[in-house]
Amino acid sequence: MRAIWRLFRRLLPALAACAIVPPGAAAQSPDPAGAPLLALTPAEYNNTIADLLGFPRDGKLWPERPALAAALSPVREPSKGVFAPPPPPPVWPWRFPSEAGTDGFEGIVQGQAPSPYQVEELHLAAMHFASFALVSPTFFTCDDWESLPRDAQRECAWSSLERLARRAYRRPLDDPERERLETFWRENEAAGPLDEAVALTVAGILQAPPVHFRTGRPTVGGAASAGSTASIDPWSLSSRLSYFLWDSMPDDELFAAAEAGRLGTRAEVEGQARRMLDDPKARPAIVRFHHQWLGTDDVLLIAPARRAFGPLFGIAPRIRTASDDDLEWPAIMGPVRHSMKYETELFVEQAIFDGAGTFTALMTDNHGYLSDATAPIYGEGATRIPGGAPVTKPIELVVASIGREKNLTLYPASFPEAERAGVLTLPSVLALGAYAVQPGPILRGVRVLERLACMPLGEPVEGAEAALPPDTLTAERTNRERTEAATSSRICATCHERINPPGFAFEHYDAIGRWRAEDNGQPVDASGVFRLAGGEEIAFTDGVDLARQLARSERVRDCYVLHWTRYALGDHLAGDAAGVGELQARFRMDDSIKNLLVAIAGSELFRTAAAGGGEGDHP
Repeated sequence: MRAIWRLFRRLLPALAACAIVPPGAAAQSPDPAGAPLLALTPAEYNNTIADLLGFPRDGKLWPERPALAAALSPVREPSKGVFAPPPPPPVWPWRFPSEAGTDGFEGIVQGQAPSPYQVEELHLAAMHFASFALVSPTFFTCDDWESLPRDAQRECAWSSLERLARRAYRRPLDDPERERLETFWRENEAAGPLDEAVALTVAGILQAPPVHFRTGRPTVGGAASAGSTASIDPWSLSSRLSYFLWDSMPDDELFAAAEAGRLGTRAEVEGQARRMLDDPKARPAIVRFHHQWLGTDDVLLIAPARRAFGPLFGIAPRIRTASDDDLEWPAIMGPVRHSMKYETELFVEQAIFDGAGTFTALMTDNHGYLSDATAPIYGEGATRIPGGAPVTKPIELVVASIGREKNLTLYPASFPEAERAGVLTLPSVLALGAYAVQPGPILRGVRVLERLACMPLGEPVEGAEAALPPDTLTAERTNRERTEAATSSRICATCHERINPPGFAFEHYDAIGRWRAEDNGQPVDASGVFRLAGGEEIAFTDGVDLARQLARSERVRDCYVLHWTRYALGDHLAGDAAGVGELQARFRMDDSIKNLLVAIAGSELFRTAAAGGGEGDHP
């Protein structure tokens, strides 16, 4: 094995024909009409590997690591002791570092910056997954490969590798690529056992740039004058479509459509988009967009204080002595955080796929999910829906430095219409806009303006955070009064006249997202008025009223379309980019989110790229 490993390291650059991360590729800022070179995000890579090898998107359902894997990708044995390293990760997914992102989103070319660590992780992931090809239900083109005569094994192995490369590259291989792959395979085959040669060749394929990068190449022979656009070639378009709606590679039907030239018209692309949105793979992909839109992918990091919320969950606000270890509060907050995350995902999925499917429902629906962990947050007004099917999700907890797994059950529920309306009143969103003890109206106001209204506010002035009111339980005034006093100076007022009102709208919710009628013994004042960019004035009585008005706002709907269009293209388009206005105008009249995604897929923006490319432009 050592000899074949040395050979693999020598031959891999020849197979790849270039670096895994082309120098400067992700640092480019391409023309909006062009075709940025996009790296797969961590989620996209892992989903692609699962679909490529024919395994579920659940590592617990994968087969055990093949025996060969120990030689290709050794697993560190966990140490013993209280502060031991974590146990080996599941066989899938591979845990990559997160992208820096742009405007909160991964998969945007301006936010992708390659690093040596990332390249190393891509290599390790390829070595880890390569041996699973030997137990994949979809890899071999023959039956019972291991029992075949050696010559038949060789023939089947090569045809299987060629097919895998075609699917992994998401397009046919050109002649030089096929020649390099065959040379790589033959050298591996000559150096050791066939199963090792197959696994090492798969590892090489998984490290080739076409696996990790995608772009929209203009169709060869299309219009090529300067500044013009041409239709994206069908293979690139099939990948753009699948990573937009599935966060993964195309399926066989989409590959077949690309090969047959059935992605050449708006109607054909829109037909595929509708089919794909009905596939279960669309649900987690659409949910992932909304996590990034709202910032709720960070909800597992919230840290409400025991001294403020311990009694809500049935424990004393403080541990007995300062020297005691607090094991109670982490054991409570772990399930609470995970429940908030899953409640967000289930709400979004229900609103878009199982309910009305509209932006209005996303912003105003008062139905959702709760668990025993979060029931104290929702209070007695929450009602479990009779006959509603509970959902059980796995969670990982760390208590006393020891990781544990358990199941969390969430129940469909309805909530008082005066207390809950859509995503902005989800506990996950509210808790992220808060501190350990008190709500953060400034954080909540910034989220409304920047994420929902596309009104970037820039960085606060120097020293602004020091001027915030203390996060304490002993305040003598309401949270609103203290925030108004802290932001009333002339240097602060210019921005906070706009930031504070939408933040104050959610003062009925404490730092953990629980509805309250009073703050510090005084009735909550959650009313206000502010202007959106463009002059639209919004006057509201509370957060529920604000959510309903934002659902109707043209500015907010236009912003939602802009976020989705940028996400679909992987490019941080300007707000007035050509083609976006048409999509926004349609969404103002028809707020079906599925129809919006179909319209984006069928748009000229999505189906075209800057012309002038040639056959050698693919990664």
